[in-house]
Amino acid sequence: MINFGAVLAVLFGIFFICIIAARLLDTGEGHADAAALARLEARIKPAGTVVTDPAVLVKAAAAAQAARPAMSGEEVYGKVCTGCHATGVMNAPKVGDKAVWGERLKTQGGVDGLVQKAISGLNAMPPRGGDGSLSDDEIKGAVEHMLKQTGL
Repeated sequence: MINFGAVLAVLFGIFFICIIAARLLDTGEGHADAAALARLEARIKPAGTVVTDPAVLVKAAAAAQAARPAMSGEEVYGKVCTGCHATGVMNAPKVGDKAVWGERLKTQGGVDGLVQKAISGLNAMPPRGGDGSLSDDEIKGAVEHMLKQTGL
């Protein structure tokens, strides 16, 4: 019977033969390929960053808003507001419901009051509808668009 030590010695011998063969076969070419390294860097770069400092978040939102052209009220509604205000999610007033929108106009201080509530957030609606990059004018345009669609 072959003992354990002999089997282990044979396995280590094969291991070292493989290491030596790999060293002899490696020419060192391909390691300095700039294009391959650039592709590798592009593949492993972070997908994004996490920012938790409120001051930095405000600056990032302002930079994002400045980097894109201003949107119309209809565009803002389609991008941000329609998810809740078209279906009434979490008691959001539906576009077209004159009674609810009319009441809100009275109790919130007119269009300017509604715009201020949209900017600061109300109940389940986050500030600026959840898109911090929207300007005050874009928010106002979206509120006016929803009121126009409602017939007010």
